[in-house]
Formats: sequence, structure tokens, C-alpha cells
Amino acid sequence: FYSKIQVPPPTFCPLCRMQRRFSWRNERTLHRNKCAKTGKPVISGFSAESGYVVYDRDVWWSDDWDPLASGAEYDFSKPFFQQFHELMRRTPQPAVFNARATNSDYSNHVGEMKNAYLVSASWGGENLSYTSRTNFSKDCQDGMGIFECELCYEIISSTKCYRTRFSQNSEVCTDSMFLFDCRGCSDCIGCVNLRSKSYYIFNEAYLKEEYKKKVAELALHTVKGLAAAREEFEKLKLAQPHRYATLLNCSN
Repeated sequence: FYSKIQVPPPTFCPLCRMQRRFSWRNERTLHRNKCAKTGKPVISGFSAESGYVVYDRDVWWSDDWDPLASGAEYDFSKPFFQQFHELMRRTPQPAVFNARATNSDYSNHVGEMKNAYLVSASWGGENLSYTSRTNFSKDCQDGMGIFECELCYEIISSTKCYRTRFSQNSEVCTDSMFLFDCRGCSDCIGCVNLRSKSYYIFNEAYLKEEYKKKVAELALHTVKGLAAAREEFEKLKLAQPHRYATLLNCSN
């Protein structure tokens, strides 16, 4: 493959190469800095010691400066990447890479966002905190890779969930907690691989009134009860079959 595209084979392992790519795109490490144009204090992905010229986000997006002013003729006697690096150093960078974001100073690489705190690489949301890869969601905390979710806490890779907590790889679930790979479930606790079920606890069915009584016994409002439920849920996850990969409408 490398001969075909006429490049030398890599000298770093795959994980080290990924680490190097991630270091190029800083999403979550924020610093206190100053806008080089106005002197205004800003929160930025670039530290004051980075050597980069940093502008306040709104100043960077404005027409108050000329991005071509830092240009230079290409010098064929110098390496390309050296000149590219020098160009980046003298060309203003936005403090954070946010587009159409309101009250979201402590977030980076987000857009169409309102009231976001420590949110990264996300688009379209309101009242979010400590989330990443979160799109078109509202009133969620501690999420990763969630889409169109509301009032959810600590969920991962889930879509269209409502009032769901401590769950992963689930879709269209409501008023549930501790779910893994569930679809269309409501009022379920500690369940794995369920489809369109209600009033289940650890993959066992209950009548509505029995379910409410069992939930009260679990004391999920306490730290002890929550920890016990999580432990039982993790045991069930290990005992249940897992799909070899999460793929949707994929061929070959």
C-alpha cells in the first residue's frame, strides 16, 4: 500500500501516530490567554506560552483584520513544513473554534450551541456540560457520542433517549438506567439486549406495580443502592452475548 501511494512506511506504531494526530487538534485542554488585538482575557485552546497569535473568537470572525497580511512568498530553499509552521505562528488563530455559540466560552470545536460548559467536538445543543461528540441534544451531562437526547446523564453512543442514565449503545429509551444495547425500552433498569420492553429489571419482566415496588427496594436514590445496581448490571453485561461490531446498513 505504501509503495502504491509512493510514501515511506511509518516509523511510529498506530497508537503513537493517533496520539500525534490528536495533539494537532486540541479539543479539551483550555488555557487563560489574551486577545493579541484587543488585550481582552480569553479562554483558549492555545496557551500564552504556545507562541501563537490568538484573537478573541468574535474578533477573529470579524472583518477588522486582514488574513493576507501574514502571507509570504514561498522559499524553495527551505522545507515546506518549516514555512507552513512559521506561517501558522504569525497568522492569528481563534481562541476557540466555536461557530454561532452563546454563553459557551469554556467549550471548543462546537457550533449552534447555547449554555455549553466543557463541551467539545459537538454541534447543536443547549444546556450541556462535560460532553463530547454530542449533537442536537438538550439538558445532558457527562455524555459521549450522543444524538438527539434530552435530560440524560452519563450515556455513551446513544440516540433519541429521554431521561436515561448510565447507559450505552441504546436508542429511543425513556425513564431508564443502566442499559446496554437496548432499543425502544421504557422504565427498564439494568438491562442488556432488550427490544421494545417496559418494566424490566436485570432482564426480568415485572408488572407495573411490582416494578415500582422493586425499584423502591433497590434504593437507587442512594449511593449504596446505585453502586449495587451497577455491580449487578456489569455482571449481566458479561453474561449476555455481544454483537461483534456496531454496524448499521454496511456492506462488505
